[in-house]
Amino acid sequence: MDEIYLATSLIKMNYTELITQTLDYQQKAPIGFLWTVKTFVSLLGKNEMVLRLFPLLCGIGSLFLFIPVLRYFLRPIGAITGIAILALSPPLVFHAVEIKQYSTELFATILILYTYIRYHEKQAIASLLLWGLWGAIILWFSYSSVFILAGMAAGISYRSLYKKDWKMFFRQLMPFSLWLIAFAVNYLLFTHKHAESGWVILWFDFYHYFMPLPPVNAADLRWYPAALYHLIEYPLGLTWKLYTGNSVWFKVLLNTPWLPFATLFYGIWLFIREKKHRLVLLFPFLLVFLASGLKLYPLNERFWVFICPVLILFIARGTEQLAGLFQSSLVKLLLVILLIAAPIYNSIWFMIHPDEFIMHKRSFQKEALAYINDRFQQGDLVYVYWNDLPGYRFYSNTYPYTFKALEGKDYRKASVSYPDYIAHLQKDFSAFKGKKRIWLIYNNRFLTDIGDEIDQPAWYYLKDINPADRLNSYLSTLGKNENVYSSFDIKVSLITLNGQK
Repeated sequence: MDEIYLATSLIKMNYTELITQTLDYQQKAPIGFLWTVKTFVSLLGKNEMVLRLFPLLCGIGSLFLFIPVLRYFLRPIGAITGIAILALSPPLVFHAVEIKQYSTELFATILILYTYIRYHEKQAIASLLLWGLWGAIILWFSYSSVFILAGMAAGISYRSLYKKDWKMFFRQLMPFSLWLIAFAVNYLLFTHKHAESGWVILWFDFYHYFMPLPPVNAADLRWYPAALYHLIEYPLGLTWKLYTGNSVWFKVLLNTPWLPFATLFYGIWLFIREKKHRLVLLFPFLLVFLASGLKLYPLNERFWVFICPVLILFIARGTEQLAGLFQSSLVKLLLVILLIAAPIYNSIWFMIHPDEFIMHKRSFQKEALAYINDRFQQGDLVYVYWNDLPGYRFYSNTYPYTFKALEGKDYRKASVSYPDYIAHLQKDFSAFKGKKRIWLIYNNRFLTDIGDEIDQPAWYYLKDINPADRLNSYLSTLGKNENVYSSFDIKVSLITLNGQK
């Protein structure tokens, strides 16, 4: 659904509109990303494969570019561990094939790290200017790169000041100034127009995506270990479910990713102890945590993707150090295999069962509409409930369906009760007259609209009652109602109206 929200603007808007108008459904994406995807659409056509091409190229590019970064920071066994995590983590693979900017942000972080190892010790003005130019360009493709670049600049500057290396300090101000100028121009011309969204902040806050700063109760304190566990699970993909019973102790013992936790913190400690790169790698986290505490950046699932390369560096560094405690090459190999066993297993499982790939992110809009299209008959009418209109509008604009659906209107705010809501819906249902069969398609998972108050109006969002299913039950009074298609999020009912054959 989130892909459809962004893809809608990429399909219908031109280059100028993408940077001067607000994107549909309160979507936000960097200009460089939007224009690049728009170029692919203009050249190759408007379909999912083309829309996902740039994220895919970024995902593939990340694999190749991460290799020299890993070799710079780590020994061979650590580098192998790091590239294996990046290549096999199912969530990271997923984001490399979705039409959102998260794969681009991952690539941007790796590119920043690559330019760091290339230029941070250079003193030639040409090299420093080139470093600055790279960072300035990256900022136009990735919002989150500001955390990495600002943290890196702060860490490097502090190190130069601490050593009283004034020559290096002032020379390195050249690339850092270019980064600052690029960020300021981008923000003042474009980003500030949608930098803040009251509804988005409210939504993320309601679902506890912001880090409590400071924590004021037990629930706030629980946020930290829970966020750490979910980070290891998604997007790093390093968790497993060895135990599916009800025992809390067995769950803690068998399902907790003890090895990823240990190698992560051990790797962080090793970088801190070795001093050389610690500020460059740790300062971005301080900025991210501060932004989240100020409710400027949410921390959950996809929002961690951009900083995964640094997390992988920590885990791989801890792994190689632990492996060094053993003399046997076989034991070292087993340690690495044990660490990446979960993404290996999950990758194989999803290859065998592709329909289950990151299921909670899936949507079956296209499949449901294709199902109707293949069975649509003369005299039928397709009624798209308001909560599935984004999907229908996108796909009807990209696929030649044989039907033109009736787009249901959202009467929630015009109604004061459910009976009143049904009364308003009669305006839509008047189009049923003279039809033989009604195809009802609705979203059974996403039950709100962008900008909605959470669970409002209260009469519509009753506890344990799905409002979309409630409508379907009402339509059963009009004739024979068959549930003909049901997926993770989309349902289709076929209603043969009373008195019709």
